[in-house]
Amino acid sequence: MISGKSLSTNRPRKNRPLKKGEAFGGTGKNPKNSRVRRVVIGSVLACLIVVIVVGGRQVIRWAGEWTEIQQITVVGLDRVSRDEIITRLALPPHISLLSVDPDLLSTRLESHPWIGSVAFDRVFPHSLVVQVSERQPAAVLGSSKERYFLDAEGYLLPGEKAQEGGTLPIVEGVTSKFLTQNEDEGHRRAKLGIHIAELLSQQFSGRPRIDVSNPYTTIVDLPAIRFQFGREVEDQWQRFLVLYPTVKKEIEGRSQEVDLRFAQKVIFRKRTL
Repeated sequence: MISGKSLSTNRPRKNRPLKKGEAFGGTGKNPKNSRVRRVVIGSVLACLIVVIVVGGRQVIRWAGEWTEIQQITVVGLDRVSRDEIITRLALPPHISLLSVDPDLLSTRLESHPWIGSVAFDRVFPHSLVVQVSERQPAAVLGSSKERYFLDAEGYLLPGEKAQEGGTLPIVEGVTSKFLTQNEDEGHRRAKLGIHIAELLSQQFSGRPRIDVSNPYTTIVDLPAIRFQFGREVEDQWQRFLVLYPTVKKEIEGRSQEVDLRFAQKVIFRKRTL
């Protein structure tokens, strides 16, 4: 039986349009409050940046004052004076240990002909230690009236003349002018000759005279024996050492020439000069 009361049906509710400034699904936020909040946050961040910058500058300034170099200690000097080191360092006044550039300072000092290498140690808060390794005489350049020292790398060491006598090898065949004007080739020849003399000293006594005038042949004269080397010095020397025990008695005390320039050969001949 159907009653006279009409059945109610659930009709979908019509969507109500959002009001201006109202967020979907809830009450809208006031845009003025958002702008104020952004301004406040921006101001706070700006203040923090200023504080950090100013504070950072103060910290850097304080660190610089606390580590200002007040003492320079130089060790390892023999021929070079401390005044020369200080002059070449050319440090500005009130410089900090944190500001020094070791590479730049090394370049300045190693331009000195007697200085081979340098190292630096920072001793906080106020000391800089300079460790100097001077070049050591390894041979005498004997091609001119005024003899100068050469180091093991073949570099000319000016300012100190070598005296007559001594036991250092004598390098001949190049002049100081040649070493200056042809640095790479001159150093190569001198270095090779000095190295050969060092090898020979392990087996033979006497002061060697090294002729490096020929770019492809190095001649070393000892009191009773002469050696001729090519460029492959290490291989040639090892070849001689293998053979030397079997010929030692035959060549000992005789005027002998040993030619090692040819591959797989050791040539013995009577020394003529």
